[in-house]
Amino acid sequence: MALIGTLRNKMGKIVVGVIMMTLLAFIGTDLIGNSSLLGGNSTPDIGEMEGKTITNAAFQRKVDELSYNFFINTGNAPVQQEIDHIRNQAWNALILQNVYENQFDELGLSVTDEEMVEMVQGNNINSQIQQFFTDPNTGIFSKQNVTNFLASLKSATPQQINSWISFEKSLVPSRLIEKYTNLFAKTVYANKYEAKNEYFNRNANATINYMYVPFLNIPDSSIKVSEKELKTYLKNHASEFEREETRNIEYVSFEMIPSTADTAIIEDEVAELKELFALATNDSSFVGINSDDQLPFITYKEDNLPDLLVDKEIDYISEPTIVNGSYEFYKLSRIDYQGTDSLVYRVAKMKKNFFVSDETLNEIYRQADFFSSSVSTPEEFRKLAQEQGLKISKANRINKNAQRVENMLQARSLVLWLYNDASVGKVSDVKEIENQYVIAVMTGEQKKGVANLDEVKNQVEQKVKNQKKAEIILSKLNELEITDMKSLVSAYGEGAQEGTADFQFFSNSITIVGYAPEVIGLAFSLEEEEITKAFDIQNGIIVMKLEAKDIPEDLDDYSTFAQELQASQRLFPSVEVADFPLSYYRLLVPREIGDAMKKFAEIEDMRYKFF
Repeated sequence: MALIGTLRNKMGKIVVGVIMMTLLAFIGTDLIGNSSLLGGNSTPDIGEMEGKTITNAAFQRKVDELSYNFFINTGNAPVQQEIDHIRNQAWNALILQNVYENQFDELGLSVTDEEMVEMVQGNNINSQIQQFFTDPNTGIFSKQNVTNFLASLKSATPQQINSWISFEKSLVPSRLIEKYTNLFAKTVYANKYEAKNEYFNRNANATINYMYVPFLNIPDSSIKVSEKELKTYLKNHASEFEREETRNIEYVSFEMIPSTADTAIIEDEVAELKELFALATNDSSFVGINSDDQLPFITYKEDNLPDLLVDKEIDYISEPTIVNGSYEFYKLSRIDYQGTDSLVYRVAKMKKNFFVSDETLNEIYRQADFFSSSVSTPEEFRKLAQEQGLKISKANRINKNAQRVENMLQARSLVLWLYNDASVGKVSDVKEIENQYVIAVMTGEQKKGVANLDEVKNQVEQKVKNQKKAEIILSKLNELEITDMKSLVSAYGEGAQEGTADFQFFSNSITIVGYAPEVIGLAFSLEEEEITKAFDIQNGIIVMKLEAKDIPEDLDDYSTFAQELQASQRLFPSVEVADFPLSYYRLLVPREIGDAMKKFAEIEDMRYKFF
């Protein structure tokens, strides 16, 4: 512990240099290990935007840039999860650079030096700067605080200066995105016909009386469906079942858990520590050196003191107990008075984590490797798993950019195998994921396009059954004379329901029936007392009679509705353009713009082949 403190206090520059060298070496090695820069893959390209190839080298330069920004802003090298985040930011930054900036140039959008001054210390200061320099106690922003800070940069450390420069650079894309989206916002306009339609939608009302027979009234078991009928339905309704590329696996896990010998070692260590703890003269130092807890010293009041320490004397040590995979025990180090009648308890907490020895890890890996090398088909995989008493888990619809597979949060290595080396029926080698060794077998794939029948069979089967149920119900209803809903319900018999519904034109559901926009639309086209023929909707068959409808009279002026419609159209949900550069803020555009930009830029993301 003392050595670490010395390094931090006296060797900062050396540590920074080593961290940066390690950071760049780690990211670079990780990239090379998974990419084609040294022959790891047949193509060095990682994507395409606007017809322009994005090479792995270009992508890595952006990753390095943002990794450096991360280090400058935090003083720490990113861990794996942060590196994954940086890669996503690098990709978004390339979209900004190759797609959006082309649009900015074509439109003549730019940010002048004068604007930059205005954004930092002028009369139009950026919202982030206002947030940075707002007094947290008063909530008041002071421009003088910005001026004082900029003046202090003359004597600031290189890290502080570079961090500010990095932040200032991020203001440019922020302002350009703001200008770009404002151009679209200014084009939002509702003409008088749209305004009139909005007025009608809000104020038109109708009342219907209806007879409804839900498909649920006919048991599914009574309807037979052939495989040919399912395939025909899927073919004729292909657009309803479009899917992205995904793959399915079954897998077994060999958990890295301590052996009996490992457990005995930690139990002996805990027993020895408890004896030494009783002899310690400086509890804080003892715990700081020996505990695996980052918060070894705890202060309690009487009302929240753990039960195991209530009514105990100073220097009492609790019995070690296992909590979340670690041994924990406490020593009551000191009791202080706070005021006249309140006590404060100073408690030293000792925590020792269980460990898995190298010998145990090697043995567990040997078992996993034996399993992997002993099977080559899904059938052999399942048979051996059953013989060894291993649980077979399933993970379906894994997409190419997935980081997580079921409860495994960092399963990228498994996904890389699945999309680069696997094929249906192939068994993986051993993958180390978190605290387990995993072996998987690829059991299926869904190519981009119309879903495989197996993937959507239940949905398609229900659709076909509902079609057949509709034919049965309609056939029965067509034999009956429709005069009014009550007599029709009586004539149809069991399963038929009668109801009355009031709704506006913009409604999309009615009482009992549920979602039925086609019913609302048809109702407003009817004359009062007019009865429809029976027709099918999402969940059944309906017949309706229009009892009354109220169509609002025309107005001389629809400007109020036009203004409200324009305001509602501006409330686009936003999507991220870039989280750039890492620790400041996200750049957002309305979803419609973001989707259109990606569509017309024909962005192809092939990062899944490398990371």
